[in-house]
Amino acid sequence: MEQKKISRPWRPRVSSQLIVIVVMLVLCSPLLYPMVSLWYGETKGPFRNWMQVVDLEGDGDLDVIVSHTRWEEVDISWAGIGLWVNQGDGTFELVRDRGTDTWPLPGFAAGAGDIDQDRDLDMFIHEFQLRLLVNQGGLQGGEAGQYLSRGGINPPSAYEDGHPDMGGTITMGDLNGDGRIDAFVAGCCYGMNASEPEYDFLHIPSVSWIWINDSEKNFLTGHTFPMDSLNGQPIRQAALGDLDGDGDLDAFAAVGRPTMGTVDSLHDLILLNDGTGQLESFRQQLDNEDSTSVALGDVNGDGRLDALVGMSVGARLWINQSNELEGTGQFFVPSEQSFEAGQSAVNKLQVAFSAAVDERLGLYFPYGSIRINAVFLDDIDGDRDLDALIARLWGAEIWWNDGQGKYERSDLRFAYREDTGAAVADFDGDGDQDIFIGRNEDDYQVWFNDGKGGFKADNR
Repeated sequence: MEQKKISRPWRPRVSSQLIVIVVMLVLCSPLLYPMVSLWYGETKGPFRNWMQVVDLEGDGDLDVIVSHTRWEEVDISWAGIGLWVNQGDGTFELVRDRGTDTWPLPGFAAGAGDIDQDRDLDMFIHEFQLRLLVNQGGLQGGEAGQYLSRGGINPPSAYEDGHPDMGGTITMGDLNGDGRIDAFVAGCCYGMNASEPEYDFLHIPSVSWIWINDSEKNFLTGHTFPMDSLNGQPIRQAALGDLDGDGDLDAFAAVGRPTMGTVDSLHDLILLNDGTGQLESFRQQLDNEDSTSVALGDVNGDGRLDALVGMSVGARLWINQSNELEGTGQFFVPSEQSFEAGQSAVNKLQVAFSAAVDERLGLYFPYGSIRINAVFLDDIDGDRDLDALIARLWGAEIWWNDGQGKYERSDLRFAYREDTGAAVADFDGDGDQDIFIGRNEDDYQVWFNDGKGGFKADNR
């Protein structure tokens, strides 16, 4: 008798071992990400990208200077200064050759200002000493945007045992009120404590100091003096502004951890100017939450400069109460505003794991999406109040100001890589604030503002 074959639909055979593997991968995925991050951080980071927006060529459009540093170990870093030159319409070219110097230049930080008072912008490069680059336009009679090195300036002799080290910033401004541009050189961020005892490098305090411009016409001179109140303070960024309303430039210093691999952070600092450029620390004790960046601006319309501080675990808004100091001792009052990142449960677990390993083992872990690398205060939607751009490790977000200093997180997100930096300015000349993302490499991105806080990405 003939047997009939019964046709059945095909079904894949899945082994129990494969099911177990898939389940384990799902359960362990919150931990796999930090593990990969550890490898990434130890082999390619951490990174620091500090940007300054200026018109280097005097052509009316805004260029970007990027100061890039990548730490391989506590004592080893790779750094360079790059120039993104605006072509006039918001497209940029990374300059490789400017005058007698090859770009990107070695150095940890750069600052630009009209040092010789000839109406073009010169530059300081921080490479353990200050290297002065003179713009060859103006009095020099050459082409604006071409630079010639005029030698180096050493820190004050009082700091001969200190270390003008990597990762700091150069902030330019008229500190002593004589009409000339001076420089606040901030030292950061290793040196007070060794993370590993076997390092042979002598760990000595970071130093911060002031360069006062004494230039007359085309004769470039200056003098330096130390700031003892900042001795050993790891300042990640300093912002200049008239904090106490007396007409001179004070500073708000974002202070972080002294060294990679250490846990304790030092307190942020309010530095008041005595009118001569001497900056003394005000007695109020601020946060010690590993600050990374700071932006100054009047967020609530009361005529005083407030401070938005980025930290490794979020941001803090400080409201200026300088006209109500008597009897309180509180120069800045912390706002109740929260700048927490919206995170899923998996993201929160990743962040908790990263923080625990950082604290217990002293290893660098990117803090998920909450670590803030830069903060900005600017009128992004054209309503005449200061909105906030929070640039986190792998992306930025906008917070809208209601005009009273209260912020609401928008739905706008700007994704990028960890080794990039952000800048906010009117790059295409249409009167609104755009967002530039770039690094010391050949790629960048600009998000162009439509004038009302809407953005369109343009990769060019």
